[in-house]
Amino acid sequence: MAEEGVYMDLDAMQTMAGAFDTMSDILTTVERVMHAAMITLRATAFVGLVGGAAVERYLSSTQPIVKQLAEKSKEINLDLISAIVYFRDGDDSGSKRFFD
Repeated sequence: MAEEGVYMDLDAMQTMAGAFDTMSDILTTVERVMHAAMITLRATAFVGLVGGAAVERYLSSTQPIVKQLAEKSKEINLDLISAIVYFRDGDDSGSKRFFD
């Protein structure tokens, strides 16, 4: 009979944490590019390019979502790294984040 317990593939968790960190970096870059594009489109809308105004409104509604995804990806990355450290060091204080 297999021994019951909690097991974690630390390498797989580290890879997953790295993927979320990369995703966060990419989304942060996308959000910054969107912001720059919005500034440019606002300027062109000011001089009469109505299509630029429409694209700017679309980007301004999408940008907060991209920013939130970047923040959540970074949070998940940090949570996974914390889980790895807590598991490796035998510290159960990190479990308080998920249950009492």
